[in-house]
Amino acid sequence: MTVTFDLEAPPVEPRDAATVVLLRDATSTAGAPGPLLFFVRRSAEARFMGGAYVFPGGRVDPGDAHPDTRCDLTPEEASRRLGEPDGARALALHVAALRECLEESGVLLGRPTPEDATLDDLRARLGVRGAPRIGALLGPLGVTLQASALVPFARWVTPTVETRRFDARFFLARCPGGHHRAAHDGAETVASAWLTAQEALARAHRGELVLAPPTYRTLEVLALARSVEDALALAQEPPLDPVEPVVEPLGDALVVLLPDDTQHPGAPSLRPRFLRGAWPQGALPATRFTYQDGCWVPGRG
Repeated sequence: MTVTFDLEAPPVEPRDAATVVLLRDATSTAGAPGPLLFFVRRSAEARFMGGAYVFPGGRVDPGDAHPDTRCDLTPEEASRRLGEPDGARALALHVAALRECLEESGVLLGRPTPEDATLDDLRARLGVRGAPRIGALLGPLGVTLQASALVPFARWVTPTVETRRFDARFFLARCPGGHHRAAHDGAETVASAWLTAQEALARAHRGELVLAPPTYRTLEVLALARSVEDALALAQEPPLDPVEPVVEPLGDALVVLLPDDTQHPGAPSLRPRFLRGAWPQGALPATRFTYQDGCWVPGRG
């Protein structure tokens, strides 16, 4: 997995980013219970998290904040949903989430929904360097982005020693009826799958896929849900407390400590609510991740 650490350099300023966890209820009761989540596998050549299984997402682009983008939320409403005082920034985070969802999964949360061929064209045009703003593409089609379909869930800030840092808001969203459209783009992402949280964690434990710490903890939380409605109910009230892991050397390895790890330097009272779930007995979450051979190995401390 592609990550780069520099323990000596001053930290870079994190860039705003947004991630969408698409969910749908399973059509059968076979296998582990719980809703299905959509994953994409990043290309091994990607500069950040190469080879990892992630949820669709990416950084906020300047065009995401353009005021002419048709959206069903006002900046003030977006601000209240995230607990973010800057309404323009809050709305841009929602728009970025919706744009990245279309780019990386082919699913558009918007009304009216264009035909499949039009969606494919929109996705292709968004996926190139210097692409037009999403508002400029959707405006002539009369499409309004359904930002209200996004449920704010968590906020992860990349550790200070990583050379590429993001301040990422994670949103949950029920995938619309056309979930058959969800697929990787074949360039930036090279595989995709609908998995329950339990199955994704089990495959990670078997070494079949690689999960970054934010994805892993998100799955541990969503594994508590038995349906999409259950998952949406796990979302926190605003504001989204930032989850700020730290990286510490341990022998020849580097360990990421989450705020609820006993060795995290932050005060326990500052632990984000996202990390304080009501965990079933014997099912406590991982609190640290050791980076070994390109993979994150979970542990507790």
